Amino acid sequence: MRTLVLSGFLFGAALLCPDRASAQAPTASEIVTRMMERNAQRQAMLQHYASDRTYRLEYNGTAGEHHAEMVVHAEYSAPGRKHFTVISESGSKVLCAEVLRKLVEGEEETAAKQDWQRAMFSPETYNLQLLGNEQLDGIHTWVLQVEPKVASKVAYRGKVWVSMEDFATVRVLGEPAKSPSWFLSRASFDSWYMRRGEVWVPSKNVSTTHVRIGGEAKVTIDYGQYPVLDTTPVSASVNPRTEGDLLQQPLPPTGVVMTKGLSNSFR
Repeated sequence: MRTLVLSGFLFGAALLCPDRASAQAPTASEIVTRMMERNAQRQAMLQHYASDRTYRLEYNGTAGEHHAEMVVHAEYSAPGRKHFTVISESGSKVLCAEVLRKLVEGEEETAAKQDWQRAMFSPETYNLQLLGNEQLDGIHTWVLQVEPKVASKVAYRGKVWVSMEDFATVRVLGEPAKSPSWFLSRASFDSWYMRRGEVWVPSKNVSTTHVRIGGEAKVTIDYGQYPVLDTTPVSASVNPRTEGDLLQQPLPPTGVVMTKGLSNSFR
């Protein structure tokens, strides 16, 4: 009887008292602030990487079905220098030249980098809502709903998954806050990241674009396994406002590049 009474008392207390972890869950703004701080530290740690990426384009629409694939050797050297070398191309030569090569060239342009820094994901630039938590590939994450305070072609709306262990971006699923072109009915992207040692790097990105006159184009980027990756310890007091969080920014929507490329290819 005493056991039953004690069990009942403990059960009742559990119902009346919220879960300790839930009670101490940080707010969406706190999560993003910590994420920015940790990402800045990881960005400062990263000195060099090399990896072979695979870019794939699949188009199905009024111009028929077309595909293209390009393998690119990518190298990064701090602070923020990237160099790409095309290893091979297959499929449509026009799509490789007009779309895939343009994507690679766009990543090297400093102007695009400045645009993304102006649209830096932060509590000041985005409205944030904590939806709950979820496990992705064995990683416990917080799930955030994000909406830019000012819509632009480089801002996005959607969901962001943040690692509970080290406040890293694990996944970003979204769409442009403002259509990159009147020619597009809608566009979306799905970016995944993976941990390599003490840093997180892009793993895979899928961008899908729907054209108003009919058709769908999908670009998939597989970033490889980063066989070469060098880091160095840095101070924990790195300022997230001065260190660009470039590795963990989602890729710009590929709609503009694909629209121009497809238009040039099939007109």
